[in-house]
Amino acid sequence: MASALVLVASAGGAEIPRFPARSDLVVLSATAVNGKGRPVRDLRSEEFRVFEDGRPQKVQHFSRSVDVPARILLLVDASGSMNLVLQSASARMAATQILASLAVEDEVALAGFDNRYWGIVRFTRDRGAIHKGLEDVEPFGSTALHDALDHAARDLASHGEGRRAVVVITDGVDTASQSAAEDVILRSRALDVPIYAISVLSPLDDPASPLFTGRERPVAAVKGLALLERYAEESGGAAFAVSDFRALKAAADQVADELKHQYRIGYEPLEGGGRFRRIEVRSTRKGVVIRTRSGYVPQS
Repeated sequence: MASALVLVASAGGAEIPRFPARSDLVVLSATAVNGKGRPVRDLRSEEFRVFEDGRPQKVQHFSRSVDVPARILLLVDASGSMNLVLQSASARMAATQILASLAVEDEVALAGFDNRYWGIVRFTRDRGAIHKGLEDVEPFGSTALHDALDHAARDLASHGEGRRAVVVITDGVDTASQSAAEDVILRSRALDVPIYAISVLSPLDDPASPLFTGRERPVAAVKGLALLERYAEESGGAAFAVSDFRALKAAADQVADELKHQYRIGYEPLEGGGRFRRIEVRSTRKGVVIRTRSGYVPQS
């Protein structure tokens, strides 16, 4: 199999429009949520405040992405740690729920990883092709989660603008990555590719479950959850731990709902060298929280 996923639209698939603004603008994909975590769909440009390194910036471009098809890179853990019947079935069920929650015009690609990363299905609107690809995934080998997320985010970032996200389904355990998690997080937050992580766990490893046993001695899955939450926070996505069908469906629905209501914001960056710039986006509307990538490094 190929070592990387070639992100090519299926025949007849619509091209994702590129960001209609100057190329020197910093471009942000942003999600607005209320106090209950539900997307806020009707914000206006004047209700956003953008800060770079704490200094307010003028919004030069603003758009809502509701009318643009989404492109989702579905990244499935195919390592041996997912070989348990419960985890394997739950992972496929999570993918099925995400596919069911997306709009018919949205395109999905499928990639897998164990100690390597490979493409399974190119971008398509054919849900049957994705389901068939999922059936061919057989868990085996060690887990290079951080390497796979690095590949996936760069793959998706290289394929135009628009609504997009990497959705990884995993148990969160990494045993074989060549790249350190912190290095991958630093790179991913600069790509404007939100990462959504669905950690498929046993109830014994799920902190939200009454059967959780890891409070005194955290297991590898619990430590993995914390790292996946970092990925999500720094990239503007979200992380979920699921150990039953209700939580799984709720996570899939939230991912799809957020992707339907991304905002696109552009502003002119501050002058200066190529050091990391921290970004914060707020809303003037009470109770609304804006999630976006945490920063970027200017191109030299």
